[in-house]
Amino acid sequence: MRGLPFRMRSAASAAVTLGAGALGGLVFALLGLPAAWISGSLVACIGLALAGMRIDVPEWLRFLAFVVLGTSMGTMLTPETFARAATWPVSMACLGASVLGTMAGGTLFLTRMAGWSRESAFWASAPGAFGTVVAMAADTNADLRQVAFAQTLRLFLLVAALPNVLAALGMTAGGVPPPPHVSTLGEIVVLFVVCTAAALLAARLKLPGGLILGALAGSAVLHATRLSTAVLPAGLLIPAFVVLGGSVGVRFIGTSLSTIRAYVLASLGAFLVAVAISTLFALLAAWLTGDDLGKLVTAFAPGALEAMTALGFAMGYDPAFMSAHHLFRFAGLSVALPVAARLMFSAAEQAGRDHTQ
Repeated sequence: MRGLPFRMRSAASAAVTLGAGALGGLVFALLGLPAAWISGSLVACIGLALAGMRIDVPEWLRFLAFVVLGTSMGTMLTPETFARAATWPVSMACLGASVLGTMAGGTLFLTRMAGWSRESAFWASAPGAFGTVVAMAADTNADLRQVAFAQTLRLFLLVAALPNVLAALGMTAGGVPPPPHVSTLGEIVVLFVVCTAAALLAARLKLPGGLILGALAGSAVLHATRLSTAVLPAGLLIPAFVVLGGSVGVRFIGTSLSTIRAYVLASLGAFLVAVAISTLFALLAAWLTGDDLGKLVTAFAPGALEAMTALGFAMGYDPAFMSAHHLFRFAGLSVALPVAARLMFSAAEQAGRDHTQ
């Protein structure tokens, strides 16, 4: 019986979180802002977290939201979509150079201008892969509060501000396109079951962004091979976007105003450096490929894989392009970061020992 009050408090926290997220999304939607249900939910939930209120998004609800988003993205992937992938290697090469540039620029800014240690600056500058970065940084001398705050602030700014900045510049694609037709209940059930199984398999294999990308892959296979033409009702996307925004907002739990004051200027400066560098490489990719600049800026944005893939989808950009580029960045970071950290900090330690001898 002792678990009952805890479950009731958790349910109440989830209801408050999602209620506030839905209200924030509605306000943003009424204001005509792009990606309104994600960014509005995020801003509202962060407000609750900073006010010290208990907020929570149940894991099972997060799972359902990611499966819905992945499934909906996959319905957009047709054979014609994959035929447009010929220019992806060029943009991915530019993305790889962008990752190196943003990390170098961010690390230099945080060490020279903000006075952070090299370890803290290095891990704080990693463009995305939040969980992986924090786990790796935990085994070093980095200040995890600085690393986590810089990563979280960057994701917040990208989700809340990027759609509005691109819209102001006339570079949004107009939002999620309406479903091409209405599917029967049986078609929807089959599609959702297949995508849920694919999401569970991807998560079990510990693939990055497994839930959302597993569901996307399952849906993409069905639609690219014409085995299914089913689409989920558009009304399911709004609750999924609200849950996603709330899930990001939960990361701000325990963040005090004093912590924000201590870290915000340094983290904001590093964010601006990263965005400037990634935008330059997006411009280069747009020039080389002739592709849409807004799509490339969003694909190169240094944020979390799941959030940025879903944000690009909400903004109306090709989900296959978004997921491929953000997955490429995530995989590259997961492999390269520990190697780069070992080489960089081992060399620094050796130079320090040589200097003292």
